[in-house]
Amino acid sequence: MKLVNQLSGQENRYLLQHAGDPVAWQLWSPAALALARVQDKPIFLSIGYSACNSCQLMQSESFSDPAIAAQLNDNFINIKVDKEERPDLDDIFQTAHQLLNGQTGGWPLSVFLCPKTLLPFVVGTYFPREPLEGRIPFCDLLIRVVNFYRAQHKDFLNLREQMGKSFKALNDLPSTDEPEYADLYLLHEASVRLLAQADKEYGGFLGAPKFTLPFSLWRLLEAVSENTEVADEASAHLALSLDRIGGSAIHDAVEGGFFRYATDAAWQQPQFEKMLFDNAALLGLYCAASTILKQPMYAYVARKTLQWLVRGLAVKQGYGASLDARTGAGDGTSYYFTKTEIKTQVTDAEYEFLNVLYGLERQSDAPFLLHCVKSPADAAERLGLDLPTAEKLFESARESLRHCRAKKPLPARDDKVIGSWNSLLAKSMAQMARYLDDAEAIAAAQQLVDKLVDQLWYNKRLFSIAYKNGDKLPAFLDDYAFLLLALLDMLRVEWRDSDYRIARYLAEGLLTHFYDQVQGGFYFTAHDQEELPYRPKPYADTMTPSGNGAAALALFRFGYLTAEPRYVAAAQHTIKHVMPLLRRQPEAHYTLLQAMRESLLPKPVVLLLGGQLMVDWQQKLLQRYQDQIYCYRVPVESELHPLEVMVMEEDTALICRADQADEEAHDTFDALVSALDQVLSPELALEKFA
Repeated sequence: MKLVNQLSGQENRYLLQHAGDPVAWQLWSPAALALARVQDKPIFLSIGYSACNSCQLMQSESFSDPAIAAQLNDNFINIKVDKEERPDLDDIFQTAHQLLNGQTGGWPLSVFLCPKTLLPFVVGTYFPREPLEGRIPFCDLLIRVVNFYRAQHKDFLNLREQMGKSFKALNDLPSTDEPEYADLYLLHEASVRLLAQADKEYGGFLGAPKFTLPFSLWRLLEAVSENTEVADEASAHLALSLDRIGGSAIHDAVEGGFFRYATDAAWQQPQFEKMLFDNAALLGLYCAASTILKQPMYAYVARKTLQWLVRGLAVKQGYGASLDARTGAGDGTSYYFTKTEIKTQVTDAEYEFLNVLYGLERQSDAPFLLHCVKSPADAAERLGLDLPTAEKLFESARESLRHCRAKKPLPARDDKVIGSWNSLLAKSMAQMARYLDDAEAIAAAQQLVDKLVDQLWYNKRLFSIAYKNGDKLPAFLDDYAFLLLALLDMLRVEWRDSDYRIARYLAEGLLTHFYDQVQGGFYFTAHDQEELPYRPKPYADTMTPSGNGAAALALFRFGYLTAEPRYVAAAQHTIKHVMPLLRRQPEAHYTLLQAMRESLLPKPVVLLLGGQLMVDWQQKLLQRYQDQIYCYRVPVESELHPLEVMVMEEDTALICRADQADEEAHDTFDALVSALDQVLSPELALEKFA
């Protein structure tokens, strides 16, 4: 039976990019996997995503080549997968890449699988058409793989068996003879280690390629807000990092939003994809830093980021996944300007300010990327301008340059609405509303969540992606945990019974579908999803929070809000399970550290019942305590809320600590503040460990 390419007619943009390949691409499906077993052909699994420049390069070089396609079609069952659609497969085989090669992988991910066990025996990333920098050409690799599978069967079986054992051992965390106890000192240790890795010249953290690592910066921001002994150093490095990132070429000053990463240490050469999850994470970080570090410029960056998200990624169902790196003639070409081009688009006064800000006159007339050589405040001061005047000049110039860019080839957009990434954005929108007192932001978050629930929530079960034809993909741990965290942040800004109802279902879903009741922790895939060679439990943060960290943190917060001991117990069991990891590398596990802190020092939950008076109280509490407390204002007309609210009188406040509530509510703001000051006193915290 001759196979043909099965990708035409798909809704997935990445798969459609390969629909014209001469390779007989199949979908990941029981039928394709069974065919590989029947024909005794190894599976060639190619994993990528639509915005990936290297994925597009390998397609143009190899997958479009009839001779290479013939090699693939004759000797393999070829399966194409979008990593964003199947993050479980990507996680498993990225892990296999690290096990087999001793280094992290990337995309495109090229995996050769045993058809009987689905265990990988050769894993790589991009393979060139011709020899390049020591990389084997793809056609030569295919010959070697076939020979290894057919002629070196004993070696193949030994490697397959070893891979199986390695996968089985992955979820067995290191243990010690002594019981592992949660330890607040690990928060300090994480901050110290991050500061030791800090790039003191350009901000961020040492090394290239260079990612923004927002969750590492969040740890430093918490060290500042909690006034720890490294607060001053953390504050200085945060300011350096956020200034440099916000003023660098990795931040699109014209359109708003952030590119994927920089290939250099100074943030001057971006990798030009724009991803939803990157921008969602940085949006919340800049909002929080604006308030905590008292830097209005960070709020400006955040607002421009959200403007770009709405303009660049918003679709009818939510927010799309990404913009491609390619724009016309090459990688990111439409983001470049020439000096002459800028002069023709802006006024003399605008050019004068842009010249001081970006050093335009230092450039030749070759295309370049905008990269600040001075801060906006310094540029304004040098020209004798006040900041409002400088901002007007910049905004006017920015709009002119934006219209200029709009005439150039635009990057293609992947309209796929991924539930977990959209939930991260909803969470950051709620943070914008809380930190910047932005009413439009909470309205946007609520609108987004309503769309997600409408599409992805069915029969008390969450899904990760919904397609126009009605097909839905099963949800993963991130989908449940990120949406629950988003709802909790939204409830802190504006209570909606519908959000509380879905939060209840999500918490139950985490326990029912993902929780490991024996060892603790949460699997990435649900208990009833297809069986794969390895079932990961994600612990470390990447550019998104770890699934286990998000689940534990959300269950602590929601458990304390609802006084539901099952949620708290599952979160505590998870923290106990991961303590060896936290002791070994606390700086890589920010979200789990947040959850660990909640297990040791739960933040007080303040319930307010009432209307405008309670709105005023809530605003004053936020100004006074920021993130030291979780404050929820429940309207009188609410029908779904914590049980404690039922015994409260209107215009009163109740303080809950962990699973216990104060016996009496407070009917004056001064009495409430006095009680909270006592609850938050260092002496009381120390008594907990006495």
